[in-house]
Amino acid sequence: MDISIYKLKTKFQNLLMPICEKLVKLKVSPNQITITTVLLNIVFAGLIYKFNNYRFIYLTVPVFLFLRMALNALDGMIANKFNQKTKMGVFYNEAGDVVSDTIFFYVFLRVIGISEIHNLLFVFLSILSEYIGVTAMMVDNKRHYEGPMGKSDRAFLISLLAIIYYFIGNQYFDYILILAIVLLIFTIFNRVRSSVKGGWYASCNVFCWYSSFNYFIFN
Repeated sequence: MDISIYKLKTKFQNLLMPICEKLVKLKVSPNQITITTVLLNIVFAGLIYKFNNYRFIYLTVPVFLFLRMALNALDGMIANKFNQKTKMGVFYNEAGDVVSDTIFFYVFLRVIGISEIHNLLFVFLSILSEYIGVTAMMVDNKRHYEGPMGKSDRAFLISLLAIIYYFIGNQYFDYILILAIVLLIFTIFNRVRSSVKGGWYASCNVFCWYSSFNYFIFN
C-alpha cells in the first residue's frame, strides 16, 4: 500500500490555510507563533503537574498536542509560503521544539509514574535525535526527520499514554518506555546512516512509515 506523507501534509496545510492567511493579515510572525507555542507548553506542563490528581486532565493532552501540531505547522507555513523566513527563525524553531518537548514530556512522564531513569533516557535521547537531525545538514545539506521515533511519533506516544492512563492506569508503561527508548536509539542510527548514505531510510519504510509525520507536522 502506497502511503503518501506529502498528500497528508498538503491536506493538513490546506485545512490550516484560512487561519494562516488571517494570521498574515494580522501581521503575526512565525517567531511570535513559535514563542507562543513554547510558552503554552510550559503553562500546560505546569497545569498537568499541579492538577495531576484530576484524571480528566489527561484527556486534554491529545487535544493540546494537536493544537501544538497546528501551531508548529502554521509558523512553517507563514515562513515558507509568505516569504517570512529569518535566520533567527531557524534557531527559534529548532530550540523551541526541543525546549517544549523536554519540559512537557518530562513533567508528563513523571506524574504518570514512569521511573526516573526511563524518563530521563527518553528525554535525553529525544534531544539527541533532534541534534543529530540538525547536525546531519553538515553532511548532506538536509534536515533529517527519519524515525521510527521522531517528533510526531513521540507526541503520538504521549497522547496514547495519556488516554490509556485515564482509563486503566499506568500498568506496563515502563515497558512501553523501554521500547520507545530502543526506537529512539534506532532513530538516531537511522538519521546518521541516512545522511551519510542517502536514501537508506526508504528501504525500511515499511517498518516505520508513520514517523515521517514529524516532517510536516512540526515544521
